[in-house]
Amino acid sequence: MVTIKFKTGEKKEFYLDDFDMVNFDNTQLHTVILSGFSLYKSSFIKSNLRSAELSRCYLEQAVFVGALLMNANLAYSVLMSSDFSHSKLSAACFFKADMRMANFSHADLFNAEFNGADLRGANFSGAQRFDSAFFDKALYDESTIFPENFSADIKGLILV
Repeated sequence: MVTIKFKTGEKKEFYLDDFDMVNFDNTQLHTVILSGFSLYKSSFIKSNLRSAELSRCYLEQAVFVGALLMNANLAYSVLMSSDFSHSKLSAACFFKADMRMANFSHADLFNAEFNGADLRGANFSGAQRFDSAFFDKALYDESTIFPENFSADIKGLILV
């Protein structure tokens, strides 16, 4: 059994050995604390993860399509090949996260923080409010897809 906590003090028990490949689709996880958990290939489609604490998590290939992640903290997490398409990421923190090959197409990035993140191969096509996001010292490569007319130099990104 795995117990998760919320910032409100509430606890929720799951009769599982771990959270890898778990389906959390359409789940209310507002203020959940999952720091340090492995959530490999887990699905959070259209889930409410506002103000969630997901720092230092292993979330490779996780699916967050249409999820609400406003003010969520995903700093230092591994998010390789994860899908954030059509999600709301306003003020989400991805500080120094490994986001290689992640999909942010059509996501709302208002004030999202990607400072120091590894964005090589990430897809930001059609991202909304991209200009308000922070990218200081984030890494990208030639395969990273940015919205049209975006200048990586102005935002402080580093080409590797």
